[in-house]
Amino acid sequence: MTLAKFSRFLLTVFSVVFLSAVAMAGDMDLVSAKRAGLIGETSDGLVAATLPNPSPEVTSLVNNTNRGRMVVYKQTAAKETIPVAEVQKIAAQKMFSMATKGELLMVGGQWVQKK
Repeated sequence: MTLAKFSRFLLTVFSVVFLSAVAMAGDMDLVSAKRAGLIGETSDGLVAATLPNPSPEVTSLVNNTNRGRMVVYKQTAAKETIPVAEVQKIAAQKMFSMATKGELLMVGGQWVQKK
């Protein structure tokens, strides 16, 4: 991937991060849900509920966020002619690095708090 393509790719990833941050379901937004420990980032660039049997509100927020992210990931993969899984991996690395202290990240199949 050329530097110009990589720069455009990173801009797209930042857009996903921004759009994800403002995703809402009912009165709950993604940032609040992540800070409350209800939702965490996964290694495939998606989010997941951190507790069993999440509320319908949390489930809706997870589904809406992931649906939006996958649209952007697929568009980016097509533009950059790279596999969607590669886009997801790069996005996940960025999301993990941007996570704030205490947010939950799925590492090795376990939820861990970012230090």
